[in-house]
Amino acid sequence: MGAKTLRTLLGDVRILRPYFVCPECDATRCPADEQLAVVNTGFSPGARRIMAKAASMEAFSTAAQDLYLFSHLSVGPKDVERVAQTTGRGVELWDCQQRRLRRAQPSRRAVLLKRGENPMPPATLYVQFDGTGVPMRREELTHTKGKSPDGKAKTREVKLGCVFTQTTLDDQGWPVRDPNSTTYVGDIESSADFGYRIHGEMVRRSGLDAAQVVVITDGAAYNKSIVAERFPTALHIIDLYHARERLADFVRSVLGRPTSDPLYFAWRDLLDQGDIAALLQQLQQALPRSGPRRKIALAHITYFRDNAHLMHYNLYRRRGLFVGSGVIEAACKTIVAARLKKSGMFWSLRGANAIIALRCNILSNRFEQFWEQPAP
Repeated sequence: MGAKTLRTLLGDVRILRPYFVCPECDATRCPADEQLAVVNTGFSPGARRIMAKAASMEAFSTAAQDLYLFSHLSVGPKDVERVAQTTGRGVELWDCQQRRLRRAQPSRRAVLLKRGENPMPPATLYVQFDGTGVPMRREELTHTKGKSPDGKAKTREVKLGCVFTQTTLDDQGWPVRDPNSTTYVGDIESSADFGYRIHGEMVRRSGLDAAQVVVITDGAAYNKSIVAERFPTALHIIDLYHARERLADFVRSVLGRPTSDPLYFAWRDLLDQGDIAALLQQLQQALPRSGPRRKIALAHITYFRDNAHLMHYNLYRRRGLFVGSGVIEAACKTIVAARLKKSGMFWSLRGANAIIALRCNILSNRFEQFWEQPAP
């Protein structure tokens, strides 16, 4: 018999349980620890649950103080950090498992039709993704190229995605996001790996059953490559507000005019109507003959020319669709910046990804589901 002390929400508990030793390799095993879900930890599942939740919301030291204040759970900042990292990795494994299981299952709509049942009209399903930088420890930036003149990086990009549905319009004909329909995924990883991740979340959310899948991104090349590879049949829309920012920069940087200038509003109207051909014609007429302003102008003109087929905003709005990526823009602030970009924070790759996994899971309203069905 072996003794073990567990820190629980009700205080420390000392348990006696049998353990077994393999006579060949000396490996030990405690079946009671497995049943109680306390293998390789001195904290009960209930304690770990609130420690992980607190760590996802605030700095580890602050989380430790609040845990003692609210539940009289005495733990140190390092305890909170270790539990958060372990739980975050568990959440990541569980999420991946859920997406794999859903990929292996047939379409729910197809199953209902095969049974002779009439499924509810499927909603429009939206996929949005973007990136934002997270300050990293120096050793995590060895192979990362920065944007500063010396080429040194200070951050690494978190790729963040969301999936939500829309079934109705409001009284004025604007699309309305379905309540509690938004789920999030994210990680510091390659574009190829993230493409697989966000596509898996779309499938898990029954995207194959949706009336249509709409992907809204900015015009970054890697975003377009993800859409081309993973969402070839989806309707791809370039975020209207990113396009407006490009147009505003043209007016300011190339023409030297403020965005209150009537010319900007006239061009913005052309953009909002999806008349990119007319807009390009006017931008070409305003093109400087030489100098650095010409280089800036050509970059913006190329952007609109290359993305013209993804900017039919008047048609999208007529169909009652969203044309902006505000949901994922807000998520970059609420999921990443609010926790990982506070003053003085520098992250390891493992630590950052664990917190990102936790926050995505919690803000997707799936945290309790994870604890009910923990990863094996």
